[in-house]
Amino acid sequence: MDPLAQMLTQEVFRAFLVFVRVAAAIGVLPGFGESAVPVRVRLAVALIVTLILLPAVPGLPERIPDDPVELPALFAGEMLIGLFLGLGAKLFLSALQVAGGLAAQAVGLGNPFAVDAGGFEGGSVLSGVLLIGGLALLFATDVHYLMIGALARSYGTWPAGVFPETAELARRFAELVAVTFRLGVALATPFLLFGLVVNVALGLVNRVMPAMPVYFVGTPVLLLVGLTLFMVTAGAMLTGFTDALSQWLDGR
Repeated sequence: MDPLAQMLTQEVFRAFLVFVRVAAAIGVLPGFGESAVPVRVRLAVALIVTLILLPAVPGLPERIPDDPVELPALFAGEMLIGLFLGLGAKLFLSALQVAGGLAAQAVGLGNPFAVDAGGFEGGSVLSGVLLIGGLALLFATDVHYLMIGALARSYGTWPAGVFPETAELARRFAELVAVTFRLGVALATPFLLFGLVVNVALGLVNRVMPAMPVYFVGTPVLLLVGLTLFMVTAGAMLTGFTDALSQWLDGR
């Protein structure tokens, strides 16, 4: 093969190897990988990020594997790492859905007719509001740059062209699921306490005055106080979400 053509083929192979990891992550990252974003836009973003990261990626293979069977394994490993990074960040967004669902249940707004945002279904009105606010805050606070930075740093942990240990990735992902679920419950703690106090109070009122229609009297008060509490705490919930995601992307 002509040396120039061989060098060009090698560079295209190395660029595509980086593109596979980046495209897999961009396809599911919060903000970039939402269902409202067209696939062509995601591919364009992935291509731009690839061109930016390519000169700084260490340890790229010096040559194309001689055995064609090795190529699918290389690309599958890169895709697996990209999906781990993208879905890991997506789990933090699901913590907002957990918090919104618990808050809506405490307030009395839990129902299946919810806003479908962030790629999640079967949430609640409050979780939809939190998801939309969380996505907006990600870009307002430049957390999307941290996502790209995490992609660049991932080559220090998982070198390009080396198939990752699936057991280690599965363990990390399972730990991340537990961490994000605890985060969602922690964000909804004020509403859990609010629901407990209100329901105990309504139960005592019902015992003292059995003839009083507690449900019809208590529901408007529950909604009013609950929505007021949501307006007061929504900012802190979104800030806690972005702080937790930023720390994970920074490797802390």
